[in-house]
Amino acid sequence: MLVCYLDDSGKDPQNRVTSLGGFIAPDVCWEAFELTVEPIFRKYEVDVLHAKKLHGTDGPFRGWKINKKRAFVAEVCQKMQPFIPLGICMSAVKDTYQVRAKESSRKRTVTAYTFCFNVIVQRLFTHAIVGQKANEDGVAFVLESGHESNGELERSFDGIQRKHGHEISLHSLTFVGKKKCRAIQVADLIAFYGRRHGAAQEKTAPEGRPGIKPDPMLEIIQHYVPIDSFVATEFDQGAQSSGTPFQIPLDRLKSLAREQPQ
Repeated sequence: MLVCYLDDSGKDPQNRVTSLGGFIAPDVCWEAFELTVEPIFRKYEVDVLHAKKLHGTDGPFRGWKINKKRAFVAEVCQKMQPFIPLGICMSAVKDTYQVRAKESSRKRTVTAYTFCFNVIVQRLFTHAIVGQKANEDGVAFVLESGHESNGELERSFDGIQRKHGHEISLHSLTFVGKKKCRAIQVADLIAFYGRRHGAAQEKTAPEGRPGIKPDPMLEIIQHYVPIDSFVATEFDQGAQSSGTPFQIPLDRLKSLAREQPQ
């Protein structure tokens, strides 16, 4: 079966954009990746990869020059290339989402974090690269433990299983600590740099957004693994979904940010 590892970025109040991102691959490929990438971490003396610490030159990355950071990420992603077919990142503007959620007819709607997860589930089962295999073999999701909305996300996942289990094969949802596996650590890479790119898109006028180049780190990742990346900047009735960033119609928001299952 396919296993999708996801991590989040941007839950802090100072970040207007929250993101959930990671990678999907067959379970046997994740096992092979974990084995082949470990010598890279030993070579660079990195115990745990936190993208925020990498970007801020903190923790095990203290004193690193930019070229060393990029070389490390490139070597890690090079090990991913034979095994990982797709990266995915979904972002949402938190304050706009909260306003539109309150305006919807639902008594209770999920947080932007869970909303991003629900969109990822939808996209993976219809994706050109992994959609067929997802439908044939099913998908298991693994997210980082510790997020305050994980309980809500788990209830939403159970609701999707009950409502759409006959249409799509959702195997399981589990949570793992950052130190437990490299897969959740590389998910942090795409979540962090995907959020930064989404934030840059969000604060730029629509006509200027196509000209915004991704962070060099995101470009390095994309060089080895294709990334399906979106940022929801508005949730208005009749808005069209096209490209990055995109807008989600309010009726689709209502179906995705559904009432929490009892």
